[in-house]
Amino acid sequence: MNSLTNMRSAMSQLQSLQGRRWYDIAAKATGEETEVLIYDEIGWMGVTAEDFVADLTKIDTPKIRVRINSPGGSFFGGVAIYNALRTHPAEVTTVVDSLAASAASIILQGGDRRVMMQHSSAMIHDAWGLVIGNAAEMEKYAQELRKVNGTIADIYAERAGKPKSMFAAMMSDETWFDHDEAIDVGLADEVLVPERKETEESSEDVAASSTVDPQNSLEEEPTADTAPAPPARVEFGDLFQHNPFSDLLK
Repeated sequence: MNSLTNMRSAMSQLQSLQGRRWYDIAAKATGEETEVLIYDEIGWMGVTAEDFVADLTKIDTPKIRVRINSPGGSFFGGVAIYNALRTHPAEVTTVVDSLAASAASIILQGGDRRVMMQHSSAMIHDAWGLVIGNAAEMEKYAQELRKVNGTIADIYAERAGKPKSMFAAMMSDETWFDHDEAIDVGLADEVLVPERKETEESSEDVAASSTVDPQNSLEEEPTADTAPAPPARVEFGDLFQHNPFSDLLK
């Protein structure tokens, strides 16, 4: 049994023990857009990317919004999701709500429109993994990791329109980006400043509350009878006239 098989077997056991989903898919009420949340590790401690892609292919809305807050996970799972998003007929927008690190930064590249929310971050680095075996097996695994690094850098370079060597160097250094820096290097297209969305009902309530009654446009000045009483004055020394614990000592 080789090292890759060992790793897959270990991941499978972890998944069966954990049994949780690392993503959620929900269609909005309008029927125009489906929202996908990726808010956890990718693949390792939940269902596989195979299940995710199977669910993704069932989406038939014209738009898909993928919201990301993930530290990453499986490289192969991340690439599978990236390819599924790139080939889906819907218009795909990927949005980093907080963090798109490691494999999650690959999924970010799957959007036709790639958005960094203000104050969000991205991180890219070289692939890493575990191997058990002799020197020859470890040397072979190191070669496989280098190939994976090249694939990741290719994806970044293709979407950014910048040299592969630039991203390879950044990955080697494990580089973190804030929302503006991600735009500058081409990992995303725009920054979105979060704003509260108002419903039509709440907008009408605000408009009604701000409407001035023409019959009573001037407020009456309070009289002596209606004016509120001034607050009682408390001297600093008065605070020590009564022991708050005296009742407990009786």
